[in-house]
Amino acid sequence: MINGKDERYNTEDMVLVAEGPFLMGSTKQDIDRLLELDRNIEVERLENEIPQREVYLSAYLIDKYPVTNVQYRQFIESGGYTKRGVWSDAGWQYIMQSNPLEGSDPDGVFHGEPDSPVTNISWYEAEAYAAWAGKRLPTEAEWEKAARGTDGRIYPWGNEFDKTRLNCAEAKIEKPTPVMKYPLGQSVYGCFDMAGNVWEWTADWYDSQYYRHAPNKNPHGPALAEENPYFGRPEEVGISIYELKPSAAGKALSACKVLRGGSWNGSGVVHIRCANRDYDEPAYKNDTIGFRCAKSLD
Repeated sequence: MINGKDERYNTEDMVLVAEGPFLMGSTKQDIDRLLELDRNIEVERLENEIPQREVYLSAYLIDKYPVTNVQYRQFIESGGYTKRGVWSDAGWQYIMQSNPLEGSDPDGVFHGEPDSPVTNISWYEAEAYAAWAGKRLPTEAEWEKAARGTDGRIYPWGNEFDKTRLNCAEAKIEKPTPVMKYPLGQSVYGCFDMAGNVWEWTADWYDSQYYRHAPNKNPHGPALAEENPYFGRPEEVGISIYELKPSAAGKALSACKVLRGGSWNGSGVVHIRCANRDYDEPAYKNDTIGFRCAKSLD
């Protein structure tokens, strides 16, 4: 038993990703092709994906779907926000200061579509849910391998964008959709919604230069986050979500965690690729950000 839950619960709806290498990141040629598709993109923001390299990962389990409203509701109703043991020190300080259950954020959990991804969840809350469920957040490398397989494909299903396979801006749905809605968009490992629907928190701190010196076996992200990587949040920075210049209301972000996968309001051709890297501060939350969990085998 883990936190009063049957251990079998913790591995249902998870898939095994076998040990071995995969291609992580993008080549310079990949980036050049993207710039031809979207001239608004600042090349500096895409260079965080290079160099492409072969990365070896030990075997692990990862959730088949993003965590849903009904699953997160179980966490709330079990008293998850009062279980000190599932919260990191920083996470506990966050909930003591912000009192997230007293705001409007839980409304979506209790009144939203049960099988849609939970949103408006900070990184700290995602981390605590994962611990409560006997799991953890996936590393950035684990997330990418589960999304694209071993062959460096651009999208979970292959190399051609197809708006019928995911929930993104081109689909014009403009909200999260149930996690099983797009079976044709699943990855080779059987993971759903790794392109679009909601961004997903990963365990790693964000560093735009990390790929240039990261280990090629079981990377866990930098020990410290890059300070002030860019100005402004993606939704605050103008036509391109990769604009470098700050908006009038923008501010420099710091100590960010990696986000992956894109969301329902992002353009699929460029912004919802398996290699795309985004970021935000761990206390940040909105209706485009959710998460899924992973589990080590050792």
